[in-house]
Amino acid sequence: MPRSLVHKSLLLVAVHAVAATTALLGAGCVRRQQAPDDRVLRALEHEVSPGVVAVATTMGDSPSHITLCSGALVAPNLVLTARHCVSKAVTATPSCDARGRSHNGDHLSDDVDPASIAIYTGARVHPEADVPVARAVRTLHPKGQVLCDADVAFLVLDRPVPNARILHMRLHAPVEAGDVVLPVGFGGGPANVVGQKVAREKSTVLTTGPSANATTGAVLGPREFEVDRATCRGDSGGPAIDALSGEIVGVVSRGGSCSAEGNHVYTRVDAYKRLAATALAAAQNEQTNVAVL
Repeated sequence: MPRSLVHKSLLLVAVHAVAATTALLGAGCVRRQQAPDDRVLRALEHEVSPGVVAVATTMGDSPSHITLCSGALVAPNLVLTARHCVSKAVTATPSCDARGRSHNGDHLSDDVDPASIAIYTGARVHPEADVPVARAVRTLHPKGQVLCDADVAFLVLDRPVPNARILHMRLHAPVEAGDVVLPVGFGGGPANVVGQKVAREKSTVLTTGPSANATTGAVLGPREFEVDRATCRGDSGGPAIDALSGEIVGVVSRGGSCSAEGNHVYTRVDAYKRLAATALAAAQNEQTNVAVL
């Protein structure tokens, strides 16, 4: 069978799986995922990967001090990422309780100048040498200087990303324990080659907040959830993609070591639907202003 037909067949498998799930939801049934097979996951990875971008932030202390995170294009000129990727850190080890409060004071100081945040696309990025496709002009995030329950941010860009693949956020419903998600980011997969875009292994949602998982040690605020499979440096801010619908349900926040099972925490996007609406409006307004100029 020609390669193009094979790809189309895999996409049809994914579409049929989504349709079946949607039909159940429409009938008022309790949402419960069936674990997707590898063909569906690989088709999903192929579809969503172009919408995952690298977020490179040049810190003020040195032009060579660049932190690399991941993000998702949710509009042609709007990136969803993690707050800790775009603000100056006070601590590298935030400690939180199940109410979303900090045990060790503020985690952040000022925001980084948006102009120092650059966006890159492609399967492998080198921020020190590559030309960015866009830069940030505005950062939007929850109030306060604490990451607990609030590690999410939006970046309005100075221009639309060329040939953008837009990913949709699921703002109408939260994840549930047992759901399967696919994390995609620039952490380089099992080899942790930071700057290389790789989909991690499918992850299962273990726990949703507010809760504490005695087995893994994860403490989750009301707007957070935990998965079993690890993400690593470079994956921060990247999306968790629902394995059946293809929608973004979370953003990589914090967790244990790259090899640890469990204690990998995401911030739910549906918990910030008002912030998302504000960010989408700001992005549209920026595009309108640029068009007028």
